[in-house]
Amino acid sequence: MSLIFLSGGVILAEELKSADEGMHGYIKDENGSPLQDVDVSLFDGFSLHNVKTDNNGEYKISKLPVSINYYLILFITKNDYIPRAVNLKNEEKGIIEYSASLIRSEKENTGYIIGAMFQPARGGKIKFQNGIKGFSKKKAVWLEKDHEVINSETDMDGHFLFGIEPGRYKLHSERGKDISEIDVLSGQTIIRNIRTGIVLID
Repeated sequence: MSLIFLSGGVILAEELKSADEGMHGYIKDENGSPLQDVDVSLFDGFSLHNVKTDNNGEYKISKLPVSINYYLILFITKNDYIPRAVNLKNEEKGIIEYSASLIRSEKENTGYIIGAMFQPARGGKIKFQNGIKGFSKKKAVWLEKDHEVINSETDMDGHFLFGIEPGRYKLHSERGKDISEIDVLSGQTIIRNIRTGIVLID
């Protein structure tokens, strides 16, 4: 079994092009060609909002479901490609442009589990807030299958990525309370995030 480690990075909305509201961009392969039917999944701390790229490799998200000054995670996945994740802080209202490229997996019979360890924000006494308020860095995550353990840790962005053989795995972490059972198929990517901390904010 093999392990792949990912570094995504944090992108501020004010560093990207913005105009009205929402998000769009282009996904290409390592040669610069547009990739069609890529899954672009926006995670707001509670739900995944999924769209696909068109034949030009473009995706469009009509509205960001995250309050100003809170984070969301953008997952970019396609069968037989190594998935990517990036943390995005919603600094201002406007159309955010974020484009990226995916690299085809060189290993046959490999599936992926990608995710983040995060602290959610929802609620508020004065104004309702929604989103992610922080990430757990350098925390242990591991997979268990048939008494075999694959160890890793979250990176400096709170992300983790496993490239593994197909099968049923149990995902553990040092901060999360729940243990997830995940069926991994060859060439496919499963997104599984780990929530830590309390939900409500003041």
